[in-house]
Amino acid sequence: MQAISFRALAARGIAATVLGAALCAGASAQSTVARAAPAQSQSGVSPLAAGEYRWTLDDGNGEPPYVLRLYAQPLPSGDVALTGSLLLDDAELGAHGSARLRDGKLVLDLTASGGVMRAPLDDGKRALYPQGKAPARVDSAGFATMRAVLDPATLDGAAQRYQTNVVTGHHVQGPMYANSVMRRKP
Repeated sequence: MQAISFRALAARGIAATVLGAALCAGASAQSTVARAAPAQSQSGVSPLAAGEYRWTLDDGNGEPPYVLRLYAQPLPSGDVALTGSLLLDDAELGAHGSARLRDGKLVLDLTASGGVMRAPLDDGKRALYPQGKAPARVDSAGFATMRAVLDPATLDGAAQRYQTNVVTGHHVQGPMYANSVMRRKP
């Protein structure tokens, strides 16, 4: 083992002290740097204040509309973070995404995913199986991606959605595409 002199230890201690002071000074200087002003949306104010919003999504196919529940949190950039759920007839999917104003419209981009366990078969899932071979109950997992374009004044508009679902036995429901009318719920 090599012997280290007191002078060498002291020099290392001084060097460490100087380095620590320099790092602290740099961090202190960075904390006092003026922050850039947050980017504003095109109108300067997002139509979505922090809070919960609800919409119906009607595909126009005669089935009951889905319900989209989102909590909005405006961000310093002018965008809005969104999180919530998409309620289908037989499942509730977790949803998340973002919103922003573009060309005078409120644009929402969302992803939803989830599934069900031991759910009774509906006609759509029963059709995935050969006649007489469908189980009484199925598990499933699926996802959807969606873009909605809304009127900022009413928060009504239209949504495009792509979704797919996989059920027990590796049967695939979808992929499917839908255009939906989106209406704000009180």
